[in-house]
Amino acid sequence: MIRTLSIFLAALGFGLGATGAQADASEELSRLLQPLGSISGNFRQVLKDQKGKTLQKSSGNFSVQRPGKLRWQTGEPFPQLLVTDNKQLWLYDPDLEQVTVRPVDNRMKETPALLLGGKVEDIRSSFSVENKKGAYYLTPKRASAPFKSMVIRFNSQGLPSAMTVRDGMGQTTDIQFDGLQANPRLSSSIFNFKPPKGTDIIRDE
Repeated sequence: MIRTLSIFLAALGFGLGATGAQADASEELSRLLQPLGSISGNFRQVLKDQKGKTLQKSSGNFSVQRPGKLRWQTGEPFPQLLVTDNKQLWLYDPDLEQVTVRPVDNRMKETPALLLGGKVEDIRSSFSVENKKGAYYLTPKRASAPFKSMVIRFNSQGLPSAMTVRDGMGQTTDIQFDGLQANPRLSSSIFNFKPPKGTDIIRDE
């Protein structure tokens, strides 16, 4: 059973600042993300193996609010919910009736999904960034990071339209966004999670 939400838990490291063209690309990406204090919408994602074979397709909805708040809900075939209030992270699996709770540290704050609502000033210190025909290619600076690369594309309105993430095993997750709302008013309650009665709680300290 494949759980595609795990790609968003791949931690990144921090390194030295970028220079030259990479610094320009970092600044461009920062300018695109800076106005987005919050964002919500729908997504479709496809997980592929090293040879490009499709392993799983899924879809769902998400909301992100700066700094570091995220609600990412995936539907069938394997429903899951990831919620963080920038202090704790809950990963809920209704099929297993199980929720994993862990504190949010600096590495977790730099996961792919949270890049949309994290601190844009951290982009340069966390990634090498290149702009290729309007697509931003990000590589974490720590060689040992399980997350190897990410590509972000934007639409004509300056909103993220697609994201591709490659993990340490060569698998890729292609994500398409639609129905996006820029800076919606989001209730703080959606970034907290209360486990349903009977749910097994696993604490990963």
